[in-house]
Amino acid sequence: AIATAALRVMHPQQYWTGLQAFASLRDKAGSKELPKMSETLQYWATVFNILTIICNRETLNHRDHSLIPECFDILTSMGNYSNAQMSIPSLQLEVRYGPGCMIAFSGRIARHVVHAVEGDQIGWAWYMRDAVHIYAGILSCGWARLDGKKSKG
Repeated sequence: AIATAALRVMHPQQYWTGLQAFASLRDKAGSKELPKMSETLQYWATVFNILTIICNRETLNHRDHSLIPECFDILTSMGNYSNAQMSIPSLQLEVRYGPGCMIAFSGRIARHVVHAVEGDQIGWAWYMRDAVHIYAGILSCGWARLDGKKSKG
């Protein structure tokens, strides 16, 4: 819920596009008589269509090619650990990635890596997969804008 609320402030168009995608998926589930999909969707409490949970693991330097480039991915971290660092080499960033941290960026565009930690770490990666939006028939949200206007996208 916190990642969804943060997204509504950071990229309102992505937030609304995510809501539209889930409304479309609910309609498709009803029209195609997919009861398990309908039931699952009623419990999914975020506008992001993918959640990956990573425990006590270093991630290699990578980009996420199946994601929507214009969308923010939101990474959150919790646990009892120390000395966590996240690197975004293409932006020449090194970020402290301590418990309670939230980072938003496009994982499709920017290469990123989370380094090994001492202790127990759980990372939640919230993002939107392009294929889900295509299946739902929802157009891209466009790029985030600082002026609050809709992006032409």
